[in-house]
Amino acid sequence: MQKRKQEVKTEDFRLFELGREYNRKISLYENVSRNERFYRGDQWNGVNAGDLPTPVFNLFRRVINYFTATLMNQKISLKFTADGVDALFSEDGKQKLDEACELLSGYANYRFDRERMTTLLSDAILDAALTGDAFAYVCWDPTRKTSQGHTGDFVTQLVDSTNVFFGDVNTPKVEEQPYILLSGRELVSTLKEEAAACGISREEILKIRPDSDTAWGAGDMSEHELADTKATYVIKLYKKDGTVRYRKSCEGAVICPERDTGLTRYPVALMNWDRIKNSYHGQAVATGLCENQLYINKAFAMVMKHMMDHSFSKVMYNANIIDDWTNAIGEAIAVNGEVEGAALRLEPGSMQSGFLEVIHLALNLTKELMGATDAALGEVRPDNTSAIIALQQSSAIPLENQKRALYAFVEDIGIIWLDFILHYYDASRVMLYRKKDALVGGTLPTEAFQNVLFACTAEAGASSYWSELATLSTLDGLLSSGHITLAQYLDRLPDGYLPKRRELLSELTERNTEDERKQV
Repeated sequence: MQKRKQEVKTEDFRLFELGREYNRKISLYENVSRNERFYRGDQWNGVNAGDLPTPVFNLFRRVINYFTATLMNQKISLKFTADGVDALFSEDGKQKLDEACELLSGYANYRFDRERMTTLLSDAILDAALTGDAFAYVCWDPTRKTSQGHTGDFVTQLVDSTNVFFGDVNTPKVEEQPYILLSGRELVSTLKEEAAACGISREEILKIRPDSDTAWGAGDMSEHELADTKATYVIKLYKKDGTVRYRKSCEGAVICPERDTGLTRYPVALMNWDRIKNSYHGQAVATGLCENQLYINKAFAMVMKHMMDHSFSKVMYNANIIDDWTNAIGEAIAVNGEVEGAALRLEPGSMQSGFLEVIHLALNLTKELMGATDAALGEVRPDNTSAIIALQQSSAIPLENQKRALYAFVEDIGIIWLDFILHYYDASRVMLYRKKDALVGGTLPTEAFQNVLFACTAEAGASSYWSELATLSTLDGLLSSGHITLAQYLDRLPDGYLPKRRELLSELTERNTEDERKQV
């Protein structure tokens, strides 16, 4: 019976099982589930605490949220350029390419804001910190409505690292892969409708059945589903004759047969948190924090237990003299005999102060080694704003590798978007973008640029947070030294720091005008 089941599995599903076995060997599923539990605060799972309290001092979430905020504290924009413009094209051709690059850059940045890519990138950084990888998958949605007569557009979504399988597991280079598998769980009814739309026979559609194969997702909650409603599907992307081919199947049937996407690049982007040699999976920062977090929680639990058991004095009394002891305030205690020696109070037990010092040392060293210093986390008094800004900027240096990986990730997404634009948009499609605070549009003769080698660069602007702090500090210094007036100070104060700032500035201007009139 088992042999027959193996024979009916689709080819892509067998490749999927090989990839899943590789992930199991490197403990990916175990690490991802543990890291996700620790991040959300479930840090005593599976621990037999006995009569110990189970406190959670979630250093885990604090550090990872700091990493996410630090990496996303700058506004990212996309810029497209064409390789070899000066050497290979005439002046007329160069001008057209420059106009095309300007249109593509403006449209990409318009889509970046419209698609809430900042939120998606924040989620991607969190995925990378917890699982070691962030994967973005861009696909074409033929049902997506647009503001013009066209229907269909590309969409960008994140895929869990446990659901992406490379044909060559020893390299993270996406374009060098012989194939890429993407897996997921979807309602059986939805899969059957998709198969019917793709022209699959009724006999094959009946082979799409629900399963309980839920133990391979990201996090513990992936194992909980409504019974008998979903099935595992596998999408295979591979290149043939210079273009990317697409096929979707489940364990026993093909849902969507092979079709040519027309794309020249895999629509998948990868970002590793830390590279692991000879593996496409990266190392999660969370994995190295687990043991430290466990020690801090257990150490504090033992301190709490000691304080509950030994922080209050106890009374020993002679039962031959006192029948029963009471701690009620003001209540008399009857003694059958001499009062002296009838009872004795025991002082509370003391705890070694060095133990608390070790706990705080472990806490502080963990934060410092991770680059999450007190200044970076905002846990210092703001007596010297400029010095704090300098410390915060220097504390972000250990994240430079991750920042470069993030920008490369964004650039890969931009190139994938361009691939869809050149192969799925026609010349009549209007692409919107903002120019001098106005929304304008333009069209692109996509067929004329099929053979142009475009490059995409992720440009990061100055951080609004750091810029506002630096501006505030500079204005404070100029005002205190008398180089600017209060009106000039209020006019240049960043928004949000002073309620009704404009009203106050108007009142101050009116008062100054009235004073000048009186002097005249």
